Amino acid sequence: MVPRKYPCSPIVIDESNTTDPWWQNPLITANFYNLTSWKNKRNGAIAERVGDVRFHDFKVADNQLAGIEFSLTGENTGDNKAGIYDSLVIGRTSNEEPDLLSSFPYGIINPRTDNFTVKGV
Repeated sequence: MVPRKYPCSPIVIDESNTTDPWWQNPLITANFYNLTSWKNKRNGAIAERVGDVRFHDFKVADNQLAGIEFSLTGENTGDNKAGIYDSLVIGRTSNEEPDLLSSFPYGIINPRTDNFTVKGV
């Protein structure tokens, strides 16, 4: 199996750099809606190195590491709207399986970067 290689540079819009062929392109918002996820071996939902990605109306519970995890957001996602909105996040319930008893799950793991919102959760 060949490991995947992810790009290392974050999304950056430099409107003063006219030599960049995409300098005038705005970010495109990626909206994800109505995910229900429970009792996964890692996370209910995970996003790695993203720009303007928004999770709406997610329901996650009893996942081994976290309900929802964002790793990194782009530096210039614009209006701090990348994030989690109007969702139900439960780290641990009384309806657990033996695999989950030895873990210490989080509800949400926020990104290590700025420009992120958690609202109505």
